[in-house]
Amino acid sequence: MFLNREIGSRPIAARAAPGMTSSSPRPLRRSYGPGPKFQRAFTLIELLVALAIFAIMSGFAFRALNGMLDSREALAKESRKWRDVALFVGRVERDLAAALNRPATASSGTPLAALSSSVDETVGPRGLALSRSGHMLSGSASSAPQRVAYRLREGAVERLAWAGIDAAPRDQPAGTPILAGVGALAFRFLDPRSSEWRADWGLPGNAAEKLPAAVEMTLTLASGERIVRLFDLPGEVAR
Repeated sequence: MFLNREIGSRPIAARAAPGMTSSSPRPLRRSYGPGPKFQRAFTLIELLVALAIFAIMSGFAFRALNGMLDSREALAKESRKWRDVALFVGRVERDLAAALNRPATASSGTPLAALSSSVDETVGPRGLALSRSGHMLSGSASSAPQRVAYRLREGAVERLAWAGIDAAPRDQPAGTPILAGVGALAFRFLDPRSSEWRADWGLPGNAAEKLPAAVEMTLTLASGERIVRLFDLPGEVAR
C-alpha cells in the first residue's frame, strides 16, 4: 500500500490494485459480532395471571357441571315419586273396582262390613278395608276372593292382604309397603241414601252396612303435595 503524498496542496491518491478502477465498489467486510439473540419467553407474572384465569374458568365450569348433575338427580327423583304415586292410585282403583258386597269375619270372630274405614276388628287404626273378588287370570292364591286393606304406618302406605274374606283364627295379614314418603292418608265415603260424605263407614260390629256409592281418597305427601282422587263404585255392587 502506498501512502498518500502531498504535492503542493493536492493529495495524491494511493494506487489502485491491479484490475480495479477508482470507481469500482469496495469489498464488504464481514461482521464478526455476537450471535443471534435468544427468543423472548413468558415471565413469571404472565404465568401466574394465566394460571389464575384458568382456575377461575375451571371453577365456573365445575359449578355449571355440578348444577347440571344436581338438576338431573332431582328430576329423576321427582319422576320416581310421581311414578310411585300413580302406581299406588292405580292399585287402589283396581281394588275398589273389584269390591264385593259381602261381609267378612275377623280372626276373632267379629263380623265386619264389606267395606270399612277400620283396618281390623278394632275402631283403629283408620284406613280402608274391603272385600274384593279374585283375579280370574291368576293361578295363585290371589285368584280367590280376599280381604285387603290400606293403612298409613311410619310415613309409608301398607297394603294388607288376608288369605280369604273370612279370616281363620290367629290369621295375620301380610303387609307390603307400596308407597313411601307419605304425610297423611284419609278416606271419605259417600252415603247413597243421604248423598252426604262420611268419615266413618262400616265400623266393626256393623256388618250390615252396605257399600258406599263412592270413596274419596286424600293423599298428602311428605313433600307437601296433596292429591285427591274420587273412586266411583259399580252401581250393581253399591246397591
